[in-house]
Amino acid sequence: MATTQLGTRPGEPVQPAGAPIVPQGPARLALIAVTAAVLAQTLRFALPQYDHFADTAGTAVAGVVLLAVYLAGLAAPVIRSVAGPRGLLLAGVGGLLVVRLLAQALTPQTWLAFAGTAIGMIAVAALYEGARGLSGVGFATATVAGLSADTAMRMAFATWDPSWRSGVGPWLACLLFVGLGAAALFRELGSGPVEPPGISWRDAFGAVAFGPFLALQVLVLSSPGFVASASWRSLTAAHVVIVVGQGLALAFLASGLAVRAVPGGVCVLGGTLLGVGAAAVSGTYSIAGVEVVPVVVVGHVLSAWLLAVACRAPLRRAGTGGPVWRVDVGAATGGLLIGLILVSYQVSALEPLPFPNNALPGLAGLLLGALAAIAAARGGPLPARAPLRALTAGAAALVLLLGTLAFAVAGPDGTAQAAPADGRVRLLTYNIHDAVNQKGRLDPESIARNIEAQRAHVVLLQEAGRGSLLSGTTDVGVWLSRRLGMTLLWGPAADGQFGNAILTSLPVEDSGIGRMPRGDWSQIRGYVWGRLRVGDRSLTVWSTHLEGGADQAEERTREIAALVRAWGGAPRTVIGGDFNAAPGSAEITRVLDGTELRSAAPSGDPSPTTADGRRVDWIFGTDDLLLSDYDVPRSAASDHYPVAVTVSIGP
Repeated sequence: MATTQLGTRPGEPVQPAGAPIVPQGPARLALIAVTAAVLAQTLRFALPQYDHFADTAGTAVAGVVLLAVYLAGLAAPVIRSVAGPRGLLLAGVGGLLVVRLLAQALTPQTWLAFAGTAIGMIAVAALYEGARGLSGVGFATATVAGLSADTAMRMAFATWDPSWRSGVGPWLACLLFVGLGAAALFRELGSGPVEPPGISWRDAFGAVAFGPFLALQVLVLSSPGFVASASWRSLTAAHVVIVVGQGLALAFLASGLAVRAVPGGVCVLGGTLLGVGAAAVSGTYSIAGVEVVPVVVVGHVLSAWLLAVACRAPLRRAGTGGPVWRVDVGAATGGLLIGLILVSYQVSALEPLPFPNNALPGLAGLLLGALAAIAAARGGPLPARAPLRALTAGAAALVLLLGTLAFAVAGPDGTAQAAPADGRVRLLTYNIHDAVNQKGRLDPESIARNIEAQRAHVVLLQEAGRGSLLSGTTDVGVWLSRRLGMTLLWGPAADGQFGNAILTSLPVEDSGIGRMPRGDWSQIRGYVWGRLRVGDRSLTVWSTHLEGGADQAEERTREIAALVRAWGGAPRTVIGGDFNAAPGSAEITRVLDGTELRSAAPSGDPSPTTADGRRVDWIFGTDDLLLSDYDVPRSAASDHYPVAVTVSIGP
């Protein structure tokens, strides 16, 4: 077992050199790793439920409820005083494991999302109780390892979390995490708590760091869908990038160099680099492309290092100060930050914020640096340098590629429609609402079945997520592409993970994207187009989603003008999507007047395209195309219905 070199403040008792880093053995590391992983899983399945609840109860009510849920961590000191440290561990970690089992058995539901989040906030405090006596490096190592295993598991399921799915595979994944966590918890409860030293408020403040760390992991660093869409790389390449970052983070932590003589200024610099990098690659005004790769790799190392430094203080074995419940309060504050960062970012895809949403991940990085700087000079065990152990830890991360291997081996379930021989193309426009159905369940399989039922060659998607929090960070675009055996053309809008897409079984000759400028921080609208080969002719298709709201008619008219300019009057064109405008409105009139476009819907057709009875989804085609077989099949897979039409290309 590795030994430590203790760091203490003047006048504090010095424990013997050679005291173990992990007093209770590997079970304690496993407890931390599983808790971090299951908490991330719980947050991911809860996020779509929040949006569903806001749709039904209203934004104001949802905001109050969510604030109360994320403040639930403040119950940790009460639980500690009533039931003791073991009771806190059982309520937090044990309760979180029960929630994970219930989610698998019942599928995630609104009440379970709120209950799971509240218990998860208590589990954050319990996490520090279970980690007492570890070094900050040990705590960070176990946390990174748990999140790494969670990411690999998600890749094996193509990023659609097992908690939403039935079958043997998802249940095995659930039982693996829950079983390991239950065994580690049983071992911890049986071994007895590590007696805490006196805790000052400055010591306890380091416990806040877990919050912004986990928010960054869920939103950016450990999200294959995010990395794939932001870097414009395949999902496989995205996970390889994440594994490289996680492997380097584990190697650096294992090297023993992570918290040695760290000046506070260096921590602030590290947090600034992390925050600027995270803000640069995420949000509405983000960079995209290969530049995202080094940001993610370096971000993993910086975030793990800053977490290790910040957590030294609340995990110290010697010190003077006040009661240990101060750590619980610090942890609860960190839990609140998770909600403020993730939920605010999620809301920004739908409602305007008074600032660019890039600031939220940037704030998480800056907070990590500031908290590490505060704790940098505090005492706590420092691991010895161990180059061989660093090499071993980095190499062990290669095991995580098993998730990528499983993803690559599991081919698409569906077969795309063959290219039409007669020039008749079945086309569908579909606002899929992040693949969240009318009951709030994330269910891309139902979306895929609706598309298959129409035997579509081309599908114009709106509200499609690729790592979006609204779809629990699932890469819905890639999942549907693989499931249907179709090519994906992606068009980011609100940010790099939420926008429009085209799925097609036809050969793609060319494609492009565009975004419509806005004067405030509300959601940016956009479009994606593709030129497709149909026999010896071509067909150009556009997918777009215009501004919503009864008071936004002028904005929609401006967006339509921008869309028509971008189209430029090219022949053999179909433009479809959610226009958020009814028949006879000024916006639809602007589309049709003087543009050689006409609606695919038969004159006077009353068919609503949404579950609440509105008709806002449209397909328009140029005069050189014949549009027929218009259909709006009813389905509960989204809050919109698919709109289908057959497009015939003349000789």
